[in-house]
Amino acid sequence: MRIILFFSFLFFLSCQRGEVSSYEKYLNHNDTVKYVGKEQCRMCHAEIYDSYLQTGMGKSMHFATRNNSVLANISIPVVEDSIKNLSYKPFFKDDTLFINEYRVKGLDTTHSLTKKVDYKIGSGHHTNSHLYNINGYIHQMPYTYYTQLGIADLPPGFENGSNTRFSRKIGLECMSCHNAYSNHESKSINKYNSISDGIDCERCHGPGEVHVQRKLAGEIIDTSKYIDYSIVNPAKLPKDLQFDVCQRCHLQGTSILASGKTFNSFIPGMHLKDVMDTYLPKYKNNNSFIMASHADRLQQSSCFINSEITCVTCHNPHKSVSKLEAKYFDNKCMSCHDLCEDNKTENCSSCHMPKSTTSDIMHVSITDHKIAVQNNNINRENKDFIGLTAINNANPTNLSKAKAYLKYFESFENKPIYLDSAFYYLNNSSDNFTSFIQYYYLKDNQKGLINYVMSNNIDYSKYSDHDLALAFSRMGEIFALQNLFVKSEEYHKIAVELMTYVIDYKIKYGNFLVKCNKIEQAIEQYNNALDLNPTVKEIHANLGFISIIKGDYNSAKSSLNQAVILDPDYLLAYENLLLLSQKENNLKDTKLYLQKISEINPNHKTSN
Repeated sequence: MRIILFFSFLFFLSCQRGEVSSYEKYLNHNDTVKYVGKEQCRMCHAEIYDSYLQTGMGKSMHFATRNNSVLANISIPVVEDSIKNLSYKPFFKDDTLFINEYRVKGLDTTHSLTKKVDYKIGSGHHTNSHLYNINGYIHQMPYTYYTQLGIADLPPGFENGSNTRFSRKIGLECMSCHNAYSNHESKSINKYNSISDGIDCERCHGPGEVHVQRKLAGEIIDTSKYIDYSIVNPAKLPKDLQFDVCQRCHLQGTSILASGKTFNSFIPGMHLKDVMDTYLPKYKNNNSFIMASHADRLQQSSCFINSEITCVTCHNPHKSVSKLEAKYFDNKCMSCHDLCEDNKTENCSSCHMPKSTTSDIMHVSITDHKIAVQNNNINRENKDFIGLTAINNANPTNLSKAKAYLKYFESFENKPIYLDSAFYYLNNSSDNFTSFIQYYYLKDNQKGLINYVMSNNIDYSKYSDHDLALAFSRMGEIFALQNLFVKSEEYHKIAVELMTYVIDYKIKYGNFLVKCNKIEQAIEQYNNALDLNPTVKEIHANLGFISIIKGDYNSAKSSLNQAVILDPDYLLAYENLLLLSQKENNLKDTKLYLQKISEINPNHKTSN
């Protein structure tokens, strides 16, 4: 028995050992290997663990307690949304943070809604933003504190009349970079069965189950001579793979997943392009950049192109940048360079990597990672569009390019050039059914969409449930508009079945059923949605309308008033309240709701 065990141990070593300069596939790339959590890492790496928790990554996301929030030690400012006439005031009650949304008219508070903050997101080096959880559904709240300037304001994307209040969904694409691998419900957009508290060790080292098991069993590798293939050490990866570890999250843009992949699929040591392509818009003679574009900017540097430097050449991921003196980084520069033209050997980054504002996030400045002799004549505002470029993949597929243009059109800029580009690449690709549906839908070409669906036999097994559900839901909408009700119902039903935790699909299916006078079936869809998330205003408004139809005016008023509490400017709710007041011959309420509708939209026409 001892001989057998000894032989097994030798076999283990032979599998594990490799020269530092070599590269093999890591054992934790196996799909069966589990994540164990950062506390397991702490048992052997306590010093590194404690140091890492002080970094921006270590503080990336946490429970919104006094100890974790930058708001705990300041006089908390109010944020005013002058366009929507709403104000936001955070406050602590014991150790719990809340945000109160309110509206004042004259001396009266005409609206007040308070929500508990469950998570703060952001390290506090630049910002603290806020999230709330309702039955596992995660949404962003309309309040961000910008720590560099000590300013409170609306979050990025909420400004200039685009304040979505408490309804912005935090899907896996967002969560997967701002946090460790959370347990995302696959049949949802923004529902999680559990959520981690910050970016942890395994984001850069891969799942740790095999590594922990073998260390507890006493299996030790001399990592000064050999690579331990039970866990990824990014420092020992080839340059391209090492860089992929960092640019997985430090390359923000329009990300397109490869077939069969999710935003949790990437494991350090993989090629990022095998999981996703990330695109950025490029403009002629434009030097602007977005917040999380470190990888893109660094790749444009001569230092990167002409040497073997990577992110970890200058950055120790286990130590906070804010705690390092400028001399630390100067020494990195001077290890390769002599005196610069100005005979300086200090504060190299102040000239060659200056801090700058970003094009996407207000009140924030970051270090520009394009190491260069700065040209002050470069225009940061020129928008002569060249195209979308896949930063991490020199040869993306035509389908990937098409999806990028469609996503960019839908998420950022609805310019025809993006749809035209998408159409070109779609016509030169295969397995493009869901993308063609997206194209026709965004193009508002109803007949084109229907003709495409009816003239193609599709192998649905080639597409993800997420993409199929979105396509079927949109097919249901368009087929209904063309009075093709049988097919419309079939498609709506499929969308709901594929993604059972997506509330929007249930609401759209319910709305269709109401139009078809299938009231009880519609109620079932709305109630199912309500059980999942009782804070969705559309559900209450629609249930209120059904109660009016059924003559249950008390229930109607209760549902519609709840919708108005959730959104004081919800036009559909007030239209239904107006209808209710007319049904009840309540002249006072009729005048009140007509006035309210006119205030929300002076050009709105109501039917009497």
